[in-house]
Amino acid sequence: MITIDAIFASINVTIRLMNIVLLATVSLIQLDLFIKTHFKMVIKKRNTQVTFFFIGLLISVCSFSQKTSTTKQLKDSLLRVNESDTIVPFLLNKVQTYTLTIDRNTTFINRNIDLSEVKDTLSGIESLLKRFKLRLEAGSRTWNLRGLNSTSILLKATATDLTDFQKTLVNYSKQLTINNNDLQVILKDSLLNEVMPDSILQVQMDDVRQEAFELDTIQKSVLSQVNLLRNRVSVALFQAKDIVFDLAYISASQKRTMWQQEEPPLFDAKRTDYKKSFDAVISEAFQRMNRGLSRYLKSNPDILSLTIFVFIFLTVWSYLNMRKAKKLDDFLLIVNDLHFYRKGILLVGVFGLFTYGPFFFPNPTMSFLHTCELLRLIVLSVLLIPYLSIAIRVPWLLLCALWVFYAMDNLLLESAFGERWWLFIIGIAFILLTAYLLFKKGNYFNAIQESPAAKALLIFTLTLILLSEIFNLTGRVALAKICGVTAIQCLLLGITLKVFCTLVLEAIYLQTEAYKDSRFSAFINFKELQYRFKRVLWVLAIAVWLISLMRDVMMLDFCKMLLTDIISKTRNIGNMSFTYESILIFFIVIWVSTVISSFINFFFGHQLENKSSKRSSLGSMILIIRLSIWAIGFLIALAASGIPLDKLSIMLGALSVGIGFGLQNIVNNLVSGVIIAFEQPIQVGDQIEVGNKAGTVKEIGVRSSTIKSGDGADIIIPNGDLLSQSLINWTLQNRNKRVEFVIGIPYDTNLANAKAIIEETIASSEHILQTPAPVVIVKDFGEKVVTIRIMFWVPDLSIAGSLRSTLMLQTYEALKKADINPHLDSN
Repeated sequence: MITIDAIFASINVTIRLMNIVLLATVSLIQLDLFIKTHFKMVIKKRNTQVTFFFIGLLISVCSFSQKTSTTKQLKDSLLRVNESDTIVPFLLNKVQTYTLTIDRNTTFINRNIDLSEVKDTLSGIESLLKRFKLRLEAGSRTWNLRGLNSTSILLKATATDLTDFQKTLVNYSKQLTINNNDLQVILKDSLLNEVMPDSILQVQMDDVRQEAFELDTIQKSVLSQVNLLRNRVSVALFQAKDIVFDLAYISASQKRTMWQQEEPPLFDAKRTDYKKSFDAVISEAFQRMNRGLSRYLKSNPDILSLTIFVFIFLTVWSYLNMRKAKKLDDFLLIVNDLHFYRKGILLVGVFGLFTYGPFFFPNPTMSFLHTCELLRLIVLSVLLIPYLSIAIRVPWLLLCALWVFYAMDNLLLESAFGERWWLFIIGIAFILLTAYLLFKKGNYFNAIQESPAAKALLIFTLTLILLSEIFNLTGRVALAKICGVTAIQCLLLGITLKVFCTLVLEAIYLQTEAYKDSRFSAFINFKELQYRFKRVLWVLAIAVWLISLMRDVMMLDFCKMLLTDIISKTRNIGNMSFTYESILIFFIVIWVSTVISSFINFFFGHQLENKSSKRSSLGSMILIIRLSIWAIGFLIALAASGIPLDKLSIMLGALSVGIGFGLQNIVNNLVSGVIIAFEQPIQVGDQIEVGNKAGTVKEIGVRSSTIKSGDGADIIIPNGDLLSQSLINWTLQNRNKRVEFVIGIPYDTNLANAKAIIEETIASSEHILQTPAPVVIVKDFGEKVVTIRIMFWVPDLSIAGSLRSTLMLQTYEALKKADINPHLDSN
């Protein structure tokens, strides 16, 4: 088949040959003219010869141009003939690729780019920052430290949101730029501008070109919006950080001057000394509280979801326990020991939610804390009032009203004239109420145990409220607010924690009573927990109370820094460096490993007790698992605490010295326990004899093992003795045991007949093994009787004694029926 390239090559060769011939002819003519000119000296003909030379040169150029033009025309003609076989498929592929690119970019803009949330949120943030900026520029003599702290927390959360917006917008901008670069490739493709004979292809090409132009316009518009929002977010983020810095400076200044008089004494103060009225300050505080609360909750959606999940889980758990307990016959007796759970599972769950919920949130604002505390106070009143004595119910309601006032006052960012007088009057009422509760005779609660810390808590509260009054009178308003709020908060929090601890104990009690037969209920026996873990609950409650106290007096951050400095500071002993933090982490991990090991041993130990009559390798497996848990816990403790291995070698060296002096037996027993776990010479349920001790293996421990003797005593044997002394294991291979007894037959008896009767009696028993078969042999000839020895095998040595007794009686009865008088005394 002749191709276009072959035709082009032939034409090119022909033209080159013609050109060579023409050039040769012109060269000959030029040579002839040269000879005539120089040798014949024909000067007249010189012009004619030069002219002829240029004519020849022109002919050569024209020939070459004609050749090139002819070649191009021929090639274009041939390409047009084969156009449908080459360009059309190529363009179709391009159109499809470009269409996919346009669709992908369009989908990215429509689905992935959502600027509405950023625009709406940013507008609110800009308005918030503007208000704070104006407030800072206006200045104020009095600032509430709690309000400053809450505002700083809110602005830090806002800065975090702005940072997230900034990252999102940067990603949008990068992706839009990349997509637009792909689109520019389409717009600059000149093939899309060609006119094609195929009408369908031409329509597709026009559509791609038009869609590309439209998408390019949209992309540039969206990119412009994204960049504009980026600028606004950057400005807002800078302003938020600047305001946080200013607030930190004001807060530090307030703390330094907190003990100084910042306002006139109460009786010298005038209304004109304050810029805003009490009502205006309260109105601004509530507006700010609503905005701050919603913004804080929106900034912590994950923690809010976790808190709600914990609430649902605990509520459902309590509901299932109550439902299970209602099916028991002694449900009324169980309910008599419950107090708060009688009010309803949901009510108890809500109280728990608002008690432990705030501790899940990092740096909670005062608006959030007071909202949770208000809801908690309402639920607490419903739970507690039925158990309050008659004389305490009205004072309780007054305490709730006092809390509402102090909580509202705590939210005020600025001081007001009316606020100071209300603070003074409410303080007097609080002093009188606290004094009444302190000196009141009788119990505060009915059917609920009194707390020994009640009197001490009331004295502490009375001291704080007296200080609050003194500070207010002398013009130290910030200290007055801090002391007043701390007094009411600590008092009500103490009561709340008292009720909460009682609820925890009631929940565990309900669990144990609902599932009396379960191993878990035995593990957390309520009576044991009441005496053993009640102190732990109170220690935790005191810790929570102290943390709340530090937060109320604005010293929580300082205490954190101090504690961090103490436990994180590097200390040296010789060449060894360490921190208290690493030591604490090390022992915590070891403690957790020990608890997990004990937990596993306790639960699987229940199965071992049920299988005590059978040989089981579960005890060795439990021992290996416990050793593995301790080993893994030890390695994790080393890694978590950051103790280097070279320091560990020093510790092991010191330990080896201790082993050499006095720990040989302990280490011997520990190593023996490991050997027993892997070699398994004994297992739980084995019948063994060690020295003069015999019994059934009950537990295989790390240092020692326990066997239960026949009379019920638990004998603890060190593991080293199990390996160093002679050990008889009756059940190493199986539990079969040979049992025998003897009987005397008179001399006048037919021995063959007696032997047959005995064999028939023994063989008729279903509880003996037939292989090996029972054996009846003549043992000895005594003075009065012939001694017959009977031997047989039983499948389980635990029934050997009872089965031996049964067969002896059956044999005796069978011989008596045959008129054979057996003698018990074989002699």
